Amino acid sequence: MTAIPTEIRRVLDQVRRDVRRHRLWQPGARVLLACSGGRDSMAALAILAQLQPSLGHVLLVAHVDHGLQPNHAETADLVAEQAQQRHLAFAVRGVQLRPGADLEARARSARYAALHDMATELAAEVIVTAHHADDQAETLLLRLARGAGPDALAGVRRKRPDAIVRPFLAVTRAQLALCAAHFAVPWLTDPSNADLKVTRNHLRHRVLPVLEAALPGAAAGLARTAELAAAQEGALAVWIDRALGDRLSIDRVAGVVSVAVADVPHQSAAKSALLLRVFQHLDLPAPSVRAVDQWLALGDRGEARLHGLIVVGDGNRWQFFANDVARPGPAD
Repeated sequence: MTAIPTEIRRVLDQVRRDVRRHRLWQPGARVLLACSGGRDSMAALAILAQLQPSLGHVLLVAHVDHGLQPNHAETADLVAEQAQQRHLAFAVRGVQLRPGADLEARARSARYAALHDMATELAAEVIVTAHHADDQAETLLLRLARGAGPDALAGVRRKRPDAIVRPFLAVTRAQLALCAAHFAVPWLTDPSNADLKVTRNHLRHRVLPVLEAALPGAAAGLARTAELAAAQEGALAVWIDRALGDRLSIDRVAGVVSVAVADVPHQSAAKSALLLRVFQHLDLPAPSVRAVDQWLALGDRGEARLHGLIVVGDGNRWQFFANDVARPGPAD
């Protein structure tokens, strides 16, 4: 048996350690890898296949065909062939997307919907994406440049409520490239990744290389910053829930959260933290800076519509309603 080089062994150890430390899945779990056919996800396929004996998972492979690139059929065949060679169950879904505005966001939503469908079909417990440290660095830089609040600095989440997990966030793109070469995995390039009119691509090809040249290890450092921010946000959420206890009324089914005005410190930082926690309880995206400012300006009375949330204050109590949730009228 050929010895595994130290750098490859380091990646395998890192992924194994993160899966166990963050409890991304347990031994025996059916783990569905989202595989685009690009180098990162094909390297992830080889790594997770290599780790099956030590982590004890059952690896499954899924591919979403967006039909947007000329080589989309070839890419789907390539992923299927790699899964077959490793005797792994494979599923593929095609999604229909119309050209137009927000194509990237619509493609992402359609992709995750398709992945959840395939996870149900294959009885998978978690869905793995190959997001890595450089993806995390790009996300963090984008959010910093757009003036995001502290909660957004957590970046790409290692573990989402909808069973999406990311075991490669401590692994760099360069390390994945080494793994792809070592395990001799074939891969295909998405031509759209070279389009510098896409902001993320410009960051990837023009900005991050300059930053990395000036500060070696910058991408990994940014990824660690995001992880620390995520840990701090999680700790803050625990303390808010513990401090308020059952005085924070939460009805996730109805989409309503309420709390007495007197139970919340009047300081802006405390109110901002509470608002973030309300968004989290209602499974809404993190509030924008503008939404936080509107909330702080509301005072104890009045009504405001905050980026997916309606807030109503009557001087004694705040009520938070997810948009489109029926609210009680005066007679109620």
